[in-house]
Amino acid sequence: LYLYYLPDTDMLLPMKNIFNTQYARDISDKVRSAIHTKQQRGEFVGAFPSYGYQKDPANHSRLVIDPAAAQVVRRIFDLFEQGWGKIKIARQLNAEGIPSPSEYKRILGERYHNGRKIGQTTYWTYATIHRILQNQMYAGNMEQGRNYRPTMHGKAVQLDRANWTIVPDTHEAIIDRETFDRVARMLEGRTRSSGTLSRMCLLIFISFS
Repeated sequence: LYLYYLPDTDMLLPMKNIFNTQYARDISDKVRSAIHTKQQRGEFVGAFPSYGYQKDPANHSRLVIDPAAAQVVRRIFDLFEQGWGKIKIARQLNAEGIPSPSEYKRILGERYHNGRKIGQTTYWTYATIHRILQNQMYAGNMEQGRNYRPTMHGKAVQLDRANWTIVPDTHEAIIDRETFDRVARMLEGRTRSSGTLSRMCLLIFISFS
């Protein structure tokens, strides 16, 4: 009896594996769908809010302002409007010993990992300032869905900004809309000027080659 039972069991294994794989895929799709639905409703679904905010203790899907960090965010926008460059702002914050967003979360005891960080750096950088100035969360809009994960445990793929899930007026703004829009125009203008300068330099280089 044992000799006949073993082959039958082996023949069922491939089918069981197929069913298990399909079941895991269905669960993954349902989880992603539920998360996307919450994002579209303007509910916060991430593990760590943007620097300047914290989860509402009474409702983790809602964000409230972190006063200490919010003060730094306002200062970054203010300095940029005064004409300070992103590198200069980062250097100033480092000189004053103000913890960077990732270091601030660590000080608060949060088990935060920043995949963009270089090595074990704990200081402000050009990229950090740039991300803060572009982040609509500070204008009160819930900005989520920046990445897409094909499978539950697969590698996340960054989406184009046009495909992010943005819901307006979901939480208290740190930066008023007028200021945020002015800074956005300044960022766009500087990017355009930088692109024009790069093209001019290339043309000069070609003409002398």
